[in-house]
Amino acid sequence: MQGLNEDARGVDFDRYAKGYEDEVDRSVSFTGRNSAFYARRKVEILEEIVDPGPGSLQGLSLLDVGCGTGTTDQVLAPRVRKLHGVDVSEEMLIKARQNVPDAGFSWYDGEELPFDDETFDVVVAICVLHHVPTSERFKVVSEMVRVSRREGVVAVFEHNPYNPLTRQAVNTCELDRDAVLLPPRETVELLKESADVEPEYRHYLFSPLGGAIGCSLDRYLRNFPFGGQYVAWVRRGQPCAPLRRRSPRGLRRRNRRSAVSW
Repeated sequence: MQGLNEDARGVDFDRYAKGYEDEVDRSVSFTGRNSAFYARRKVEILEEIVDPGPGSLQGLSLLDVGCGTGTTDQVLAPRVRKLHGVDVSEEMLIKARQNVPDAGFSWYDGEELPFDDETFDVVVAICVLHHVPTSERFKVVSEMVRVSRREGVVAVFEHNPYNPLTRQAVNTCELDRDAVLLPPRETVELLKESADVEPEYRHYLFSPLGGAIGCSLDRYLRNFPFGGQYVAWVRRGQPCAPLRRRSPRGLRRRNRRSAVSW
């Protein structure tokens, strides 16, 4: 997938907040599904990651980094004990507060999450990193790890650049004109370097089928690298071989792009 390089001007998500869901729905309309369907599917996958049992998120606190207008948070809110979202777009946050009044939402500068160390049981970034300049991705993931609790889960959901239908959806979405998609190996390496834990990953969205059939198909094909999206995650506290830390050089401050999820 070819997107604008990191020296190009990023998308101004404040400008798109009002019609965000409509634009996303338009870009994926060829699948016969909308953004709400894909949000539900991600939450189902997250529940399998945290604990394969039913209601696995109940009693947990969760942070959604790059929450956008709260599309996924509408699904998450009734399933967790405490939900908080952050985004660098003020206009997106205004709409998120309207869409999910039971959750908390905060602006953040894209540099440092406004929370103490080990605050949340689960920290997720859902289709966010492809909007973040390459040199700043390690910082974003490191901050996610910092605010996650010991034994907590940090999960990164991303588009699969090797799936042609995913590439079509991204190429036709105005919101993704700055997107530089990450192959799974890059996301895995970011998590490994940030958490000193060996990550796991799986693919999903092998079809637009929903319900038990869609979930079963995704579960069966999880190791095949052709799903529409993938998720990589770590569970803190698991051992990992010593790593050479990535140099902080290049993590320079830039004009921030919003990191919103869809």
